[in-house]
Amino acid sequence: MTSLVSFLHTCFMRSYKYGPPTFVFCLGIIFVYSVVPNPVMASYAFSTTFLFIISAVICYTLIDIETVNQESVTMLHSGSLLKLYISKLLYGWLFSVPLALYAVLFPALFQKFDRNPSFEELCMSLIYHVSSSWLGVSLACWFSSKFIRSRLMSFLMLSVVVAVTLSVQGIKNILPESLENAILLLPPLNSTINVLINYDAATLYSKLTVIGASLLYGVIIAALFLFMLRKRKLDSSHS
Repeated sequence: MTSLVSFLHTCFMRSYKYGPPTFVFCLGIIFVYSVVPNPVMASYAFSTTFLFIISAVICYTLIDIETVNQESVTMLHSGSLLKLYISKLLYGWLFSVPLALYAVLFPALFQKFDRNPSFEELCMSLIYHVSSSWLGVSLACWFSSKFIRSRLMSFLMLSVVVAVTLSVQGIKNILPESLENAILLLPPLNSTINVLINYDAATLYSKLTVIGASLLYGVIIAALFLFMLRKRKLDSSHS
C-alpha cells in the first residue's frame, strides 16, 4: 500500500494538477488574513469550509489521474482494483493534511487573531480541518469517470453537491417539519461549522460528535463507492 501511495504521489506531482487548487487555497488564506484582527474559531470555521472545497477538487483531479491503459497496468501490479482506489482516497486525504496545518498555523504564528489561540483550540481546529477534508475527498470520488463519462457534467454535479452541502442550514429552514430528518442524508459539514462558530458555548460531547460524524459519513460513502466500483468491474468482466 505504501509503494502504491508513493507511486500515486509521483504521478500527481508530475501532472502538476495539484498546482491550481493548492495555489488557490494558500493564496486565499493569505488574502483572508490580510485584514486583522480576526476571531479565532470563527476564522477556523471559514478555513475548514475552504479546505473541504479544495479537498473535493483535489480528489476529483486525482481519482482519474491515470489513463485507462496506465490504470490497467497499475491495477495489475497492485493486484486489486479496490486496493488501487483505496490508495487514491488515502493519498487524496493525506495530501490535504499539510494544507490543514498551514490553515491552522499560519494565522496563529503571524498573529492574525484578536488573541493568542490556546493549544487545545489549535489541536481541535486541526482535527476539524482534517476530518472535513476527508468529507470532501469521500464526496468527490463519486464523480469519477467510472460513473460519469462527461468531465464537464461530473464537475458541474460535484459543484452542485458542494453548494448543497454548504447550504444545509438554509435548506433545513425551508423544509417542512416532517422532512427535516432528510437533512441527515447530507454531509454533516454544517455541524462542524456551527461548533467552530459557537466553540466556547459548545459541550465537549458536541465538539467530539461532529468529528466522528464527518469521519463516519466519509467512511460510509467511500465504502459504498468502492462497493459500486467493484460491482461495475465484475459486471463488465461478465459482459
